[in-house]
Amino acid sequence: MPSIVRIASVALLAGALARGASAQSRPVDVRLHEGTNIAAALSPDGRTIAFDLVGRIWTMPASGGTATVLTDLLAEARQPAWSPDGARIVFQSYKDGTWHIWSIARDGSDLRQHTSGMYDEREPDYTGDGARIVFSSDRSGNYDIWSLELATGALTQLTTDPADDAAPAVNRATGQVAFLSMRAAGRGIWVREADGTQALWAASPGVPKSPSWSPDGTRIAYNDYVTGDARLMVVTRGGTPAAVSPAGSDPFPFRAAWTSNAELLYTGDGKVRRVSATGGAATDVPFEGRVQFTRTTYTKRGRDFDGIKPSKAYGIVGPALSPDGQAIVFGALGDLWLLKGGALTQLTRDPAVQFDPAWSPDGRQLVYVSDKSGTMELWLRDMAAGTERALTTTVGGAGLPAFSPDGRDVYFHVQRALGTEIQAVNVASGAIRPVKTGLFLPSRVAFSPDGRTLAVTALHPFSGRYREGRNELLFFDAEGKGDRWAVLPSGRGVSTRGNDGPAWSPDGKRIAYILDGLLWTVPVSPTGELLGPPTRHTSALANVPSWAGDGRTLLYQVTDGLRTVDVATGATAKLDVPLTWKRSNPTRTVVVHAGRLWDGVAESARENMDVVVKGHRILRVAPHSAALHKDSVVDASAYTVIPGLADAHAHEGFGVGEGLGRTWLSFGITTIRDPASEPYQMRERREAVEAGVRVGPRALSTGRIFDGERIYYNFNNAMTPGAGLAQELERAAQLDFSLIKTYVRLPDALQARIVEVAHANGIPVSSHEIYPAVAIGMDHTEHISGTSRRGYSPKMSQLSRSYGDLVELLTASGMSITPTVALQGGFNLAVSRNMALLDDPRLLIAYGPDYVTGLKAAARSTVQTAFTTTPAMVKSLGETVRRVYKGGGLVMAGTDSPIIPFGLGLQVEIQNYVEEAGLTPREALMTATSGFAKIVGLDKDLGTIAPGKLADLIAVEGNPLVTITDSKRVAVVVKNGEVYTQAQLRAGAVTPKTR
Repeated sequence: MPSIVRIASVALLAGALARGASAQSRPVDVRLHEGTNIAAALSPDGRTIAFDLVGRIWTMPASGGTATVLTDLLAEARQPAWSPDGARIVFQSYKDGTWHIWSIARDGSDLRQHTSGMYDEREPDYTGDGARIVFSSDRSGNYDIWSLELATGALTQLTTDPADDAAPAVNRATGQVAFLSMRAAGRGIWVREADGTQALWAASPGVPKSPSWSPDGTRIAYNDYVTGDARLMVVTRGGTPAAVSPAGSDPFPFRAAWTSNAELLYTGDGKVRRVSATGGAATDVPFEGRVQFTRTTYTKRGRDFDGIKPSKAYGIVGPALSPDGQAIVFGALGDLWLLKGGALTQLTRDPAVQFDPAWSPDGRQLVYVSDKSGTMELWLRDMAAGTERALTTTVGGAGLPAFSPDGRDVYFHVQRALGTEIQAVNVASGAIRPVKTGLFLPSRVAFSPDGRTLAVTALHPFSGRYREGRNELLFFDAEGKGDRWAVLPSGRGVSTRGNDGPAWSPDGKRIAYILDGLLWTVPVSPTGELLGPPTRHTSALANVPSWAGDGRTLLYQVTDGLRTVDVATGATAKLDVPLTWKRSNPTRTVVVHAGRLWDGVAESARENMDVVVKGHRILRVAPHSAALHKDSVVDASAYTVIPGLADAHAHEGFGVGEGLGRTWLSFGITTIRDPASEPYQMRERREAVEAGVRVGPRALSTGRIFDGERIYYNFNNAMTPGAGLAQELERAAQLDFSLIKTYVRLPDALQARIVEVAHANGIPVSSHEIYPAVAIGMDHTEHISGTSRRGYSPKMSQLSRSYGDLVELLTASGMSITPTVALQGGFNLAVSRNMALLDDPRLLIAYGPDYVTGLKAAARSTVQTAFTTTPAMVKSLGETVRRVYKGGGLVMAGTDSPIIPFGLGLQVEIQNYVEEAGLTPREALMTATSGFAKIVGLDKDLGTIAPGKLADLIAVEGNPLVTITDSKRVAVVVKNGEVYTQAQLRAGAVTPKTR
């Protein structure tokens, strides 16, 4: 793997010199006595326990004591098992960016890698003779049980059922292999006999996990989880399973070790524990694992909130080249623009969102997406006449339109609950027909010249057990049938899905796509078969390839504008986009007369106060004076005025439309932090709001998520060591990202490199991780749980409980957490207690009645699944928030909207902190005001009502310092000095310019 200096450009690292003088290092020394979702194994002689605390393999005496760490910081080593002779420990490791099987000598020497390649291998166990390792792998297209012969490296597939088989355990006396399976013939624990026959040993009503054999081979222990109840079970073949873990306890979902036929050693409740094989009280095996690392401070880059000079528009969205190659249309600053002959023409002029433009094959028409009618629909523009009409009127949520080659139909996407549906609308009649369902956020449709073959970049999962896969080319016919997947010659996936290809040349000879951030083409047949080696056309980051009709000219987007390339000659041309924007800060003076004022930090509110706002900042805060009221007055004398709220984890997007900004403001949210977005869409939204074209909260946003080779979301960027990394980080700096987010499949070594380069440029980094994230300098962790590459969370158990490792690492390190309790069951719990929450008319601003009806139907449903979060589980999440916050940890409130509703979700999150975590209303409010501002490094501008601060404040009915639910009773919002009433925000599109 290349060194940090080799993958980072000189320009990126230059900032480190200036910041280095102020950097300070702080040693952190934590002694851990609890672990969340740890796994343990007992040596054959019964004298030593191996376990995987914080993703490292440790050993300790079987009686407990001080643990010795065997594996390194970045190995991500999990689920140990001993060799029969006790000389080695085998485990799964993510050291090289894929789960593989490794082993190490019991003294920490002689580390060996046993498997490699693109497939995941997990949950290893030795055979009785020590000659083979049995494990689960997705190398056959789903998870099956495999065996590796150590002497030769030969692999043997032991199970082949279409269902996923996993977590094998070997009966070392007989060679039988127990494993979990979700087979149609029976869900539960299955056994493969030595002769290869397989049978169900114990059926499970829930989610079975991790079997292990008793020494005499007559019983199997396994974990079972059924809606809010986790148990360690023991069962004889065909018998009735019996729970042996204490009632109400929290056994972790890993292989238990039989110390004898009468006793089990297992992990749960944050501990290593022993329990009788017939049940009863459990006894703990105490341990201490010492973790040491250094946290280094750095200077976070500031944010310009005051400058009003014209700035270059970087938010160029979806540029599309006309068939004649003479014009380009794109979205920017809230509207569509036409660039032709160096001149720029504004095509639309309204507060609505317009994006995803596409030309008709003859260049006479343009289709695009807009919410100007109230919902996201397709609009058709006659380019000569300048007239427009709605092509669809009842779709809602339309996106990524593309004309068929004959110009008769427009194919587009609609996001549904079960995935993305591709539909086609006839341009003449408006008739809509379904084309294809079941894909998850695929790219825009591309066509062969005859229109008979369609292509998209789609997610191709490796198995049904986990959701991640690769972005691969998928070909099908015009009716959505005849699927054919194609792997690129590199053997890797397209970087992202959306507008980054495939783009099929009009002559049908080439398909363009983005790989490692660079523009490539590959020759294809008329039906899309890949015919030869690909050609790379750029050395700089490229996005949104778009063909001219000649099949030679490709338009693409770079960080600072647009380029074209002649794919035949390689000649490139830079296109100037003469578009600038100017920040629209108010200049007038406004006085907010507050009946009660809480400044964001004080223990209590002050009565009868004035907040004098000059322009977009607060001039002074003083006792009420009638003499001040010669200026414009906001009469909030009947209200409590508090700082504007911040949602620390919310995803913007064009798909909701202009009403999204008004929704956030109507719930009192004046700042959002978006940890995942398309980079140019992010810039467009920021520029449009700051220029006063659209109303919305201040956005602290990033671009695409940095992920590993396997991805899930369409905006996740599949990264490999060195591949485009330096350029991606340069783009982050140039587009002024407020943060960088790394995702679950990115290996820790690469995450460490990203943190170092990002910090050198003053950019914070966030992830879902806890360790080694705290040790490599990660700034934030998202969610108490959150998606994890392990298939389980290192921060939260099945019962939503977290233990000392999480709490102590957070409180000692200063790394902040956005818990998202509402996302993980808190919102549903609050609604179940008060259905009137869903009657809030503010939900209709962005969503409409159908969405609200669906929310109510889901809330009334009594159907429970294995993934239903119970009230007790939400209370456990709250307990984690309480322990972190009261222990001095840094907590900021966030939602992960739109998974839960925009705006209302944050209000419920804060409510959860009081009702489930036991924080005071003041403490809960600080997680979305002053606490948030300090964590993100903007406390000089945000978070409190004080002179010099940005004028973000809200007036609410009641007193949220006493009754937290009063915080959502928002009457008036002041954002950046602009005043909005609830009636204005709910009435329709409004901007500072239209008011």
